[in-house]
Amino acid sequence: MYLLALPAWELEHLWGVLQVLRRVRAGDPQTGELYELRQELEQGPLPCTVDQCLVDLQRVVAVLILDIPAVHTLATTLALGGPRDAAAHQAYNEVQAAWAALGAL
Repeated sequence: MYLLALPAWELEHLWGVLQVLRRVRAGDPQTGELYELRQELEQGPLPCTVDQCLVDLQRVVAVLILDIPAVHTLATTLALGGPRDAAAHQAYNEVQAAWAALGAL
């Protein structure tokens, strides 16, 4: 497991991308060039639908914004080089279960 801490502004930008992709999927005419890019991607040699991009990005965002006590325990253990004791393993299992429940795994 890797510990990744993002500045709030980076997470906000990622959230903004997610919102724009949702508007593209909805056919918002103000998304202009992105709407055209969507059509090209869906018809390309390795098709990537907006729906699939949204699902993938939503999983990433779900992992990054997960805020439960187990995340705090695990982050503290990893950041401070704490012992990999039963509490750390329990926190890891809880984080894994939360991500799985969100469809992130």
